[in-house]
Amino acid sequence: MSQKNAAELCAVVLKEIYGEVSSKVASVLLEYGRLNLQTLVRYSKLPEKIVKQTLVVLIQLHLVVHFTHKEGHRDEVYYECAWLQIYELLHAGKIIAMVEERFGSDGAYIISNMMQMGHVRVSDFLAGSGLSDIPPTNGTTNGIAGSSKSAPPTLASLKAVMGDLLKSRYLIQVQEFHMHPKTDVINEVRAKITKQVKESHGAMSDLKLKKLVDSQLKTKLREMAVGNTSEHAGMKKRMATVEATSSKRPSKRAKLSTTFEDVSGKEAVWEIDESIVVRVNHEKFLILFRNKELVASAERRLGKTTAQVYGQLLKGLEDKILRCRDSFDIDEDDAIDSQQKFKISTLELSRTFDKDIELDNSIAAVLKNITNGKKRARDDDDMGINGRNGSVNGIDNDEDEDEDEDVDEWAQDEQEMNPETAAKKRRMGIIKEHLNLLAQDSYHFVKSEGNRGLGEWSVDFGDIMKTIKQVEMEKIIEQRFGGVGLRLLRILQEKGKLDEKQLATIALRKSTSIRSTLSSLQEAGHLELQEVPKTTDRAASRTIFLWYYDPDRARLNVLHDIYQAFTRTLQRIAHERSEVQPLLEKAERTDIAGKEEHYLSKAEVRAIARFRMVEEKLLGQVGRLDRQVMIFRDF
Repeated sequence: MSQKNAAELCAVVLKEIYGEVSSKVASVLLEYGRLNLQTLVRYSKLPEKIVKQTLVVLIQLHLVVHFTHKEGHRDEVYYECAWLQIYELLHAGKIIAMVEERFGSDGAYIISNMMQMGHVRVSDFLAGSGLSDIPPTNGTTNGIAGSSKSAPPTLASLKAVMGDLLKSRYLIQVQEFHMHPKTDVINEVRAKITKQVKESHGAMSDLKLKKLVDSQLKTKLREMAVGNTSEHAGMKKRMATVEATSSKRPSKRAKLSTTFEDVSGKEAVWEIDESIVVRVNHEKFLILFRNKELVASAERRLGKTTAQVYGQLLKGLEDKILRCRDSFDIDEDDAIDSQQKFKISTLELSRTFDKDIELDNSIAAVLKNITNGKKRARDDDDMGINGRNGSVNGIDNDEDEDEDEDVDEWAQDEQEMNPETAAKKRRMGIIKEHLNLLAQDSYHFVKSEGNRGLGEWSVDFGDIMKTIKQVEMEKIIEQRFGGVGLRLLRILQEKGKLDEKQLATIALRKSTSIRSTLSSLQEAGHLELQEVPKTTDRAASRTIFLWYYDPDRARLNVLHDIYQAFTRTLQRIAHERSEVQPLLEKAERTDIAGKEEHYLSKAEVRAIARFRMVEEKLLGQVGRLDRQVMIFRDF
């Protein structure tokens, strides 16, 4: 990793969580790259025994990867720091909160311990939990608090939740290549594929061989990155008698498990295989973070109710999407991202739609037709802003005649339906109207893919995130360089390369007034300058200087600045805490906690309150910086 600020951020994060020694070892690996043990000991200036123990911990947590090279007659192990995994430690709180919302306290307990352990065998995790199949009577076990809404945890319930987490891909099975650097994995796979191609195809030109190997390599690497996608990956069958399983009402968790009756009169239940090793799948949580950002963007543009509908649609696609972004190069023939192929219909969405979301009166009624210069009144049975034979915002809707015929049929038969069915039909129509709003927005949150099931919809994550990245970039430019800087950036983005005079003419500004702004934008890394000499001597007076905007390079420069701001914010939090550390330790004593006003002086109470206020503001800034990092780098 070449970015100094990112390396400094990782060192600060490790120091805060795992201490000075882990931070020192990781900092050396981040600064010098991959090293063997002897070189690492020499650069870190730590005893070899301490370095070995630290590497064991960091490898267990997937913060350091290793690879064994054969050098002569001996094997040499090299270590490399996985800096992205270090950054993911900052998401621990968000990840635990999301899992608790979906799987309850058992899921939060599993994920929090998994993040502390790195990876663990399922049987070892269950044995270390200290739980049994007999529910505790006091409602708590090993720090897991039971509540009135859920039964106290048992070994069986914990195992069932682990199975659900594995099926939902919040946990994944650890493979050997997860512990190796990506470059070494690619080289090893390439060597195997090259050998296989030569054996199967015989002699061929180097160009043809390289093209064939590259194609198979991309396919193999995608398969390795996604992992086993079969329905029962990491699961095993457990036989149980039908009488035993049907003697009590099945729970919600049991309904999620795949069961079938065997010919022997027993029912096979799929449960997690205790022999496998699992870890947290951060790629899955990046998908959830991206969905949350998209819902927030939709709410800012289209309102809360439409954003809730969008959130339900994205939730319906969660299980189909395996990775947040494809990190492998895509050929022109394969330019369509596989995520765009996943579709969901209005009918399918309405079946799983959250009933607690209130949709009534969420879409304003509008006039549908204008005939002979007179406005036709809107019928009570009409549904939506996209009226039949009419248009809204200049968008003609006559192309969906089949879809409108279905709505007409519903409207005609609605009086004959029972109230419950009629309410479902109206609710489905409102859902479709909100989806139409999302499709018509300039962000193109969804795309219409057909009329099956009252309309089929897909999400082009690549185009949406490209728009959101540009909007975030423009916000940063406007805050730092004002409206003039933003105007110049948009002109260069639209027109391409321009010299100063052309840029000033289009911007309706004098050349002298924009020169300082252009220089500031270039110094910050947002704009680039290309020299086109007219003569061979490359004299400045006979050279054309063209300004241009490179989005990818500008994004990397912004990330560089965000990492630095992130580091300084975390360091400020640590400094503020060190100033009042004795007071905080005193306030956390069991005999004082909750009774600070009685045992602490007014000055001490004010000092602690001031620290809490400063810490809250700085943590809020950390959250905003983390959001920008995920937008520019992960999404």
